[in-house]
This record gives sequence, structure tokens and C-alpha cells, in this order.
Amino acid sequence: MDIRVLGPVEVFEGGAQIPIEGAQRQCVLGLLAAHHGTYVPMDRLIEALWEEEPPKTAKTIVQLKVSQLRKTLGDRIASTTAGYSLAVPEEEVDLVRFRRLAAEGRSAGRPELAAAAWERALGLWWGQPLQGIGTAWVEQRVRVPLLREAWDLLEEYAATLIELGRHREVPALLQELRHEEPLRETPHALAMTALWHDGRTAEALELFHGVQRVLAGELGVDPGPRLRDLHQRIVEGHRPPTVPRQLPRDVAVFVGRREETERLRALLRDGRLAVVTGAAGIGKSALAVHVGHQVAAGFPDGQLHVDLGGHGQGEPLPPERVLPRLLGALGVPAPRDAAEQLDLYRSTLATRRVLVVLDNAAHAEQVRPLLPGGSSCGVIVTSREALRGLTLQGAQCVSLGTLAPDESRDLLADLVGRDPVTADPEAAAELADLCGHLPLALAIAGANLFGRAGLREYIEELHADRWSTLAVEGDAQATVATAFAGSYAALAPDTQMLFRRLALVPGCDFTAASAARLTRTDPGTAKRLLARLASAHLVEEHAPGRYRLHDLVALYAREHCTAGDDDPAGLHAYYLHTARAAAPLLAPSIDLLPLTHEDPPRDGEVFDGADAANAWFRTEQHNLLAVIDHAGGRLLWRLVETLRAFMYGGYQPNVVIGPAGRALAETERAGDRDGQASMHHTLANAWFVLNEPRPAIKHYEIASRLYEEAGWKAGTLATLTNLIVISATLGDLQESTRNHERVIRLWEAFEPSAKLAATLENYAIKLLWAGRPREALDQQLRSVRLRQSLGEPPGWKARAYSIFGDIHLALGDLGAAMEAFEQGLESARGVQLAGTLSSAAMAWHMKGDGPRAAELARQAVQVGRVRGLGSEYEEARSTLARVDESLDLAERVGLLEDVLAAYRDRTYPYLDTRARVWLAEVLLDGGRREEAAAHARQARDDAVRHGMRRLEGLALTLLARACPDRRDDARRAVELHREYGHRLDEAAALAVLGDQT
Repeated sequence: MDIRVLGPVEVFEGGAQIPIEGAQRQCVLGLLAAHHGTYVPMDRLIEALWEEEPPKTAKTIVQLKVSQLRKTLGDRIASTTAGYSLAVPEEEVDLVRFRRLAAEGRSAGRPELAAAAWERALGLWWGQPLQGIGTAWVEQRVRVPLLREAWDLLEEYAATLIELGRHREVPALLQELRHEEPLRETPHALAMTALWHDGRTAEALELFHGVQRVLAGELGVDPGPRLRDLHQRIVEGHRPPTVPRQLPRDVAVFVGRREETERLRALLRDGRLAVVTGAAGIGKSALAVHVGHQVAAGFPDGQLHVDLGGHGQGEPLPPERVLPRLLGALGVPAPRDAAEQLDLYRSTLATRRVLVVLDNAAHAEQVRPLLPGGSSCGVIVTSREALRGLTLQGAQCVSLGTLAPDESRDLLADLVGRDPVTADPEAAAELADLCGHLPLALAIAGANLFGRAGLREYIEELHADRWSTLAVEGDAQATVATAFAGSYAALAPDTQMLFRRLALVPGCDFTAASAARLTRTDPGTAKRLLARLASAHLVEEHAPGRYRLHDLVALYAREHCTAGDDDPAGLHAYYLHTARAAAPLLAPSIDLLPLTHEDPPRDGEVFDGADAANAWFRTEQHNLLAVIDHAGGRLLWRLVETLRAFMYGGYQPNVVIGPAGRALAETERAGDRDGQASMHHTLANAWFVLNEPRPAIKHYEIASRLYEEAGWKAGTLATLTNLIVISATLGDLQESTRNHERVIRLWEAFEPSAKLAATLENYAIKLLWAGRPREALDQQLRSVRLRQSLGEPPGWKARAYSIFGDIHLALGDLGAAMEAFEQGLESARGVQLAGTLSSAAMAWHMKGDGPRAAELARQAVQVGRVRGLGSEYEEARSTLARVDESLDLAERVGLLEDVLAAYRDRTYPYLDTRARVWLAEVLLDGGRREEAAAHARQARDDAVRHGMRRLEGLALTLLARACPDRRDDARRAVELHREYGHRLDEAAALAVLGDQT
């Protein structure tokens, strides 16, 4: 089938025309063909069919027209929610064939081949596209853009015919375009040039005067400088100039870069100097040549191209060696004097429209003498340097980055064929990653894959030796390493040193502060060196003040540039001391072993407060972890030790466990007692936060003993305090509270400190679990007042207010509880957020606002899932089951049973017992009295065993509700709640007694 839109809309099959009746059907088919490969939305088709307001039945009419077309064309029209599309092969649509031939000519590399392709392309036009159909929308949005495509190609074809000496064909070829677009200058200039080259100067001058009259009559202006300059040369009797065509062959495969291509074309249209910059192998020259071929018709006096050798094996070409070559290409003998060469070069180009491509420039001074003096010529400069100095000449930068993953895939498919890429897309993606999405590396991989059936074998070779594999055998220039070597060689020695040492940075990026430690200079000097590397596109400033190396660049620096004196020790010291400076600001209750002479000299950031310390940690946490991964010995455990201050609001604890375990093994092999104590302490804290009490207790016991042997009292007390706290999760709360009182007395023997405040807070929690909220409130108030008197940073407030809320909830003061939870959430910044949300949900539930309670509980579940902290997530799920009455009974019961199973694995009596109380309550509300009573009995027994008086009272109340004959349980519940101040719980127990009376 042959569908034609480059003229009247027609369809042919087997040489016979298939009638498409009606202008509206023709318009719909024409729109679908003009947008082949995409879907045309319904609203666009409606705009195309109706000039004024469309009828109310417009959508139905369009659907009818499509249905009628399907009867004629079969299943060649596809539809989705996105609209309609023409489902036919590309070769069956004349517009697609036209565009393919146009692209074929532009990439041909030889003018005779280009002319042949373009002649076939233009031969597909039979008139106006979509001729005689459609509204003004079709005219402006479809017909006019298509005509411009044809006119642009016609100009390129005419310019190529002139280059081939086929001058006589050009005036007639351009006659219709000149008539249709009398204000378009390029076709007039091409026709004049062709007449001049053919010796028909009188006709050329007559054509000029005709254009002059038209412009004066229509616009009241003279012809533009291009036509005036051409007229002047003809009048003065100049011979037709030599027309250089020096652009290299267009790249056979060019993908992506749409935005960069359009920007480069726009700069050339506007007469601006365009500088294409980017790293080695990024595709700068390919883009310049590709765009050069696209715009060549707009520069009928020729295209100049010179490789300036800015980053090659030899020295960059000086301007005095380049100018004679350019003059010779323009057909002008070069004088000997360099100044005269420059004057003649600019004078020659002043009256011509020439595209000048200055490829591979080293610096701005090399380029400036080669720039034309006027704006009639187009100039593209490519360089690995930013060439900021050319902004004085009005330069605009087009910066290239690596290809997107889909672009890399398309490039590979074009290079090696679609089948291998389609057959193994995961291998194609891995290969693109190994090539760093760098066009040069992908092209080399494509060359090396020529003739191979699959990608996997080559990928294995890349893993084994990337540099040798990213090279084309027998071609010294076709290697990625050669490309990078030129950039490295052009650097000054101090910049080379920084580049080498940046390869030793284990993290994902770096700053001037961290780079300064590598070069042993100040941050100001490091920043200047980084700016030079960024200008050379060897580093990228991906965020203000933050730099990174491309993967292949980093690999090149490590394997080809690093020397024996390149040592990252200064960087490691920077991270150690900066993390230690941040730690006390973010977690004042965390103690780290004092430094000794065995540790690196002090060299780190100084922070003016917790906000600055937190900001540093947020941006540097991944780098800090990477440094830890690469560290060893004493430095390793010293770095890991600092993570104790960050794991509550930054690192997930399970991220800390691995490095701490590795560091512990090293300290044990080295017999380093301090390191062993610190790592046991760190592991204990991590397991504590993960709510895994048994391994935490084991590590706290060892750390406490080792600290005591070392004589470090602060460490001994810290680990003993935490040991008591976490032991309470497994045993008797009464014993736990007595131990807390003993530790508090020990801390009180020291100066007032954050450690005492933290111990008081932990004591308050245990009192709350024991069902003694009034005493818990006293201890929590002591803790908060102490923190305030110490001027602690505000990071403690979120947890403190959340505890206040839980205490007031137990006391039955809903107003105070909700106010505390609001303050806790406002201060949270993610720390303890899930637990606070869960508690707030219970407060709203007790107030009677079920929807608000359910909303908060769902937020808690989401936060708990994201943060990955087990008990907070399980607490949130159990709270959701308790308060969200929109869930059916089976779902609520299932959630609570899942939570209880998780708590059995962790052995967490308080949360386990509370969840069981809630399960009994849900079952009771659902009418399942016997099951509710069974869970209430178990909850009562567990609460009695662990000394949890409030939960005991709640379980007794539920037993009395489930079994009306158990009035004694309700009376005991009233007594318990009254003794410990649980006002709302007491009222609930009294209500049960009243119901049973």
C-alpha cells in the first residue's frame, strides 16, 4: 500500500487507486499519516475538521470517519486512550520516505550521493501537502511546517547542485519557491549564485533588482547583507569564489542530542558563536559535523573544517599555521606575514556566508584569530575546555553530557544490530553502564562486537580489563584511554596531582574542603584547581560546590595516573575529625573514646551549631560510609565509632552492623582493647535501635567490662545504662526501675550532663511501661529541664514530647497528650516519627475521631515501613488495626496476629502485651467473646509477670466485659487504675461494673 500526503491525500495498492471519499475522511487519514509513529488525540482531529465551534456530536463523527476508513484500509488504524495512529510500515507513507531520503542525503558525505537522495525525496511531492482539505489549524500546524521541510531541503539540494557544477538547473528549480516565498532570502541568493557561476551575470543582476523592488514594495526595506554582498561582488567583476566543502563525512549513527542539536542550529541561525564543550569521547565533534551537514545549505559559500589538535598527541596548532590552510581552501593565496593573513582572512569572509568548524580547540587564544569579523558566517568551536574567554566574543555554550540509558541502547542497536540488543536487554544495559554511556566507548564496543553473535562474552572481557577492551585493535586513536590521556596531558602539574588523587576518593562526590585534604592545600586553592578540572570536563560540578568524576574518568585516573606519593590519608583524617565534630552536636548523650597520639592529626570542619552539623552529615553520609568501606586498622574503628551519633536519624542501624562487625574482627586480631570496646558498644546500640534485645545485651555486657578494664568511667556508665534499659524489655520492670535509680545516682556524682538526662528519660519510659505515669511524668520533666539548662541542641525534643504525650495518654489527659504529640511531630524531622504518629492516632481514637485516628495510623505504617525499624512498624500496624474501624474484622485480627508473631521473634513483652490487649478488644467488639477472653487472660498473666500495672488493668476490664460473671476482675481493674492515676481507664472499668449491675 502507498499512502500519499505530499499533495492530495491518496491511497494506492498494487498500482490501483483506492478511493477515499469525502474531505473529512481524507483529513483524518492525512493527519494520521503526517504523524506516523505517534498517536493523534481526539481533540486534535476535532480541531482539524471544524473551522468554527465543533458540533456536540464531533467525537461521534470522528469515530464514524475512523470506522469508515477501517472498512477501506482494514486494520491499519489502531486506537488507544491516547488517540488514533496509522499502523502501517514506514515505507508505505510518502512523508516518511521523504524524511528518510532527506536524512540519507545529509549523512552521505559526498555531494553527488546527497544530490541523488534529495532528488528522489523532492520527487515525492505532487503539490501542497494535504491539499485542499482541513481547517486553518491544519494549515498552520501541519501544511506550513511540511512545506518548510520541503523548502529547506530544496535549498540544500540547490546548494549541492552549485557545488557539483550543475548551475543551470538551479534557477528553474527555485522558481516556484521564490514565487511562493518572495521574502525568503536564501533561494534568491542561490539562484543569483548559480547564474553568476554560469556566466549569466546580467540575469543575476536583474534577479537582484527584482528582489529589491519586491522588498521595497512589500516591506519598505532593502535586501539583506547576503544579497547585497553577492550583488557587490558581481558588479565589481569578481570571479565566482572557490566553494570549500571540508566537513568530514557525517557520522553513520547519530542518536539523541535533540535539545543540543536544536540549540546549536538556533545559535547558527542567529549568527552567534557556538562553543560545544564536554569530556573526551562525549561526541562533541560528531555533533558539530552532524549539525554542520544539516545547516550546510544556509552557508552556500562553503564549509571550512580544521582540527586544531588541542588534545592530540602533538602540540596544538597555532593560528599562524591554520590561517594559510583556511585561505587556501577559500581560493585566496596567503601572504607570508601573519598579520596580513589575518586581515585577508577576515576580509574574505566578510562578504561570504561560510560555516567555520574549529574542532578540538585547546584554549580561547588559539580560537580568537580564526573567528570571522562579521556575523554573516556561522562558527562552531568544539573543545574539552569551557573556553569561557570566548564569551567576550559573544559565544554561547552547548555542553554535552553522557547519553541517557535509552539513547545508549539505541546507539548500540544501530552499531551491532537490533537483534542482539532485543534478545538480551539486560546485557545491553550492562554493556552501556560499563561504557559509562560515553559515545566513544559505545562506538568502540560496537566495532569490537562486529561479527559476534551476542554481548555476554564481550562484557566478560570488559570486566576483566576495561581499558584494553575499550580499544579497536590496530587503531591507536580508537581507544578511550587515548582520549583521556590528551585531556590529562594538557593540565598543569598541580591540577594533574589533584586529578590523580581524586581517583582515590572512595565516595560518590567531593567538595573543595575534601579536595584540599588530598592536595594538602587550603580550600580556596583546591576550589581553583577543581574549577580548572571542571573547565577541562574531567570533573563535573553536579550541584553547587559538589563535584564528581565520571566512572570511566575515575577508572582512567586510578589505573593510568596515580603515583606512589598519592595517598588518601589526609582525606580519611578529614572525615574522621569532621564526623567527631558533628557527633556531640547531633547526639550530646553519645560519648566517643578520647583521641590519642595514635590517631590522625586533627583536620576537620568546625560547626557553629547542630543545623550546620546535620547539613554536613546529610550531604556527606554516603561518602563517609564509602571511606569506612575502604579504611582499615585503627582508622576503621575510629570512623565506625562516630556512626553511633548518626544512626538514630541518619544511617539505618543495619547499615552500621556490617562495618562494625568488620572493625571488631580487625581489633580482635590486633589485640586492640579500646577498639573492641568501642565496636561492641556500637554493635549494641545498632541492635538496640533495631529492637533486637538479645544481641544488644551481649555486646553491652562485653563493652561495659572492657571499658571498666580501660578505666573509662563515661563508657562504663553509658553501656551499663543502656544495658539496664534494654534488659527491661526481657525481664522484670520492678528490677529495671531499681537499677535505673542506682545508675541515676552514679551519673549524679558527675557534673550535670546529657547522659543523666538520657538516663532520666529512659527511666520515665520504664515507669510508664510499669503503669506508673505520675512518677514517669516527674522523671521526664527532670530530664527536659536538665537538657534545657545544658543548652542542648533541639534534636531531643521530638522524642521527649512523644514521651510526654504517652504519659498524658496513660493519665487520661487527652488535651495535654494531643498537644504534646503535635509538638513532637513538629520537632520530629523523621526521628521517632512513626512511634509519635501511632501514639497520636490512639489519642484521636480515644477522643472519638475515628477518621483522623486512622489517617495518622496509616501515616505511621508508611513511615515505619520506609525507615525499616521493626518495632515502630509493628506498633504502627497494631495501632492501625485498633483504630481503623473501616477495616473488616478479619483484616484487623490478621494484622494484630501478624504483629504478635513478630514480637515473639523479638521478645518484647510490653509491646507484645499491649498488642494482645488490643486484639482482645477488637475480637470483643466483633462479637467473638471466647477468643477475646482467651487473649485477655494471657495479656493479664503477662502483665502481672512483668509488672505492667496499666496493661493488667486493661486486660482485667476486657475479661469482665467478655465474661459478665467476672465482676471481681472489673473491681480489681478499677482499684489498679485509681491507684496509679489512669483516669479514663478507671472510668471504662467503672462503666463495665455499671453495665453488670
